[in-house]
Amino acid sequence: MFEPLLEAARKIDNTSLLLECPEHILPAVPDEFSLDHVRTFIAETHDRSDSTAVLSAIYVAIRSNKLASQPSDDGEYQSVLEDIILKVGRILVPICSGTTFDEDSTDYTLLSKNGLLGLHIIGLLLALKPGGTLVLPTETLLSIIAFTNPDDPWSSSSSAKLAHTLLTEYFKNISPPKSQQAPTPFPFQRSRDAVAERKPSEKPPKTEQECFITEDILTGFLRPLFARSRPATVTASGRPAAFPEKSSRYTQGDGFGTDDVASRKPWKYTRRYAVTLFEWSVANSNAHLFQEHWPLFTPVLLTLLDEPQPTSLRLRALSIFRDFWQSCPDGLLVRTGLAEVFEQAIFPTVLNLPSLTPEAESCDLLAAAYPALFDLAGLGDLDKAGVENESADAGLPNTADQKQSDRRDLQSKGFSESQRKLLDKIFREGIMVGYHHAKEHIRLVDFLCQTLCRLVSGMGILSIKYLKDIVPMISEILVDPFGTKYPPMLLSATHLLHAVLQTCWPRIPHYCNEIIRIVMLAWLNIEDEDAFPADVQIKAELKQQLIKTVEMLSAIMAAAKLDMSDRVCPLVAKEPQLRSLFNSHETR
Repeated sequence: MFEPLLEAARKIDNTSLLLECPEHILPAVPDEFSLDHVRTFIAETHDRSDSTAVLSAIYVAIRSNKLASQPSDDGEYQSVLEDIILKVGRILVPICSGTTFDEDSTDYTLLSKNGLLGLHIIGLLLALKPGGTLVLPTETLLSIIAFTNPDDPWSSSSSAKLAHTLLTEYFKNISPPKSQQAPTPFPFQRSRDAVAERKPSEKPPKTEQECFITEDILTGFLRPLFARSRPATVTASGRPAAFPEKSSRYTQGDGFGTDDVASRKPWKYTRRYAVTLFEWSVANSNAHLFQEHWPLFTPVLLTLLDEPQPTSLRLRALSIFRDFWQSCPDGLLVRTGLAEVFEQAIFPTVLNLPSLTPEAESCDLLAAAYPALFDLAGLGDLDKAGVENESADAGLPNTADQKQSDRRDLQSKGFSESQRKLLDKIFREGIMVGYHHAKEHIRLVDFLCQTLCRLVSGMGILSIKYLKDIVPMISEILVDPFGTKYPPMLLSATHLLHAVLQTCWPRIPHYCNEIIRIVMLAWLNIEDEDAFPADVQIKAELKQQLIKTVEMLSAIMAAAKLDMSDRVCPLVAKEPQLRSLFNSHETR
């Protein structure tokens, strides 16, 4: 019946054009057909490469006005609809059949076309049941969720938007729990225990979406996929391992050992959409769900964090971790002992440094890893806090007021002993190691200055112990005569110096001479640089920030009842170019 339509659909290459304007192949649609005919057509054996034409034909047929009216038997009609939706979901599932360790021959164009067409078909079929809500099979729901991330190679912005819309409408309309509805004959369908009368102290039932996440995605689908690649630091039940065994050096990473890597890690090769399913599950869970079912999330998350390659997967795992950590109830992962396990999984990422790691890739990894470590250490969100202190006042309050403010600040920090150890580790084994190992890479130095600025601002006066390492680092960056070749690095180092002056002011008088030397040489380098970039605005901004540094230092010295004149005046007398820099001090 649908052979002419199928033949016409095979000749169409542009899926978007078909979706927007299917009229040019409407004559190939049979004069009258029923959904039962569509079910028979889609059940026929077709080659995998012909799946796009099959979905195109079904889409055009359903959109036409030639579909027979709904039969009187509503139960049979709903059964046919659900059967078609199940089969469409099986076609659009994005299985990467051509992926191996060293190559990927998957036809992502085919998967993308099938996904977009299949999602549109499911939307049309759901609209054909206005009298009630269709119960979608689990297989179909998993296929829809697989397209929710537009960055996946088999998805797109249109597919992701449509998938989110379908899921939102479905879970909003479905009435929990499903056990009160008529049973469905299709596979992968859950059965719910009937909800009896609850006592006031009992917990309310989970929503349909929460049941789907915990029972179908995490337990039914993801657990078997990740079972053979679970890290030794966590047990199968999702709890920290008491005596974790170290993996053999010959079995770490892909391409080593005798096991078939693709079979051990299907979530990385053939069923890469499993990561998208987990990402969606974390994004759509709340604190209550994490409180009750955190052991279902942790094995998958730790497995993703322990995977070194590819970089895109590690970046995605760090992003998922941050969503998971920020949505978990306060103290949950610390009480369960998993905070330390996550720290051990994340920290090695900050050591992905040049030259073993390309500079651009290293910056991306570090930009994802340090905010995750800051979350673990209690410093909050790096992006929201910001790395620049543009709104800071140039002057500082009087000593008594500042001491009282610092005392309140220290009490409000409330860092635990483990958090303080992690902060020390981030500074000594992360930022400083990265700086001394790759200081010739200016983009990396720029990022490390911004990260250290956030660390100093977040720790407050507790960062005083780092001054003996931070001040020489700032000096080396700002005094470098070639630093003007990359002005953003100088700006970041200057902002870092501002953060040090604001938070560590009680010890700054001991570093006064060194800070004056740093600011003076940086100013002269900027003034004497003939080949400064054409952007004069950045040059003016640099000079303004150095003047602000002098104002802050002058306020600190005045609060300590110390005079800077005997240090500054000889410098100005010898080098008149410095008068503009120290003019604010002389005015004071």
